[in-house]
Amino acid sequence: MREVKPLTVAALIAHLQTQPQELLVVYRFCSEWCALEADDIGVQELRTMRIDGWVHDARPDKPTQTYLTLPGL
Repeated sequence: MREVKPLTVAALIAHLQTQPQELLVVYRFCSEWCALEADDIGVQELRTMRIDGWVHDARPDKPTQTYLTLPGL
């Protein structure tokens, strides 16, 4: 199992500041790409991250954590 290095919002912002600021942002959706809009980004309460980096939907009997969420399938 590979070691997962989760990305924080602060680290994401720092990384994005090193990129050309005029670039449009897209994300993969199936076999195509789709433009990212601000409303696509959210904050959600999900289960705490597993050691392999996977995060599951919240359940009342499991601990949760707040995450910044991006679109996906």
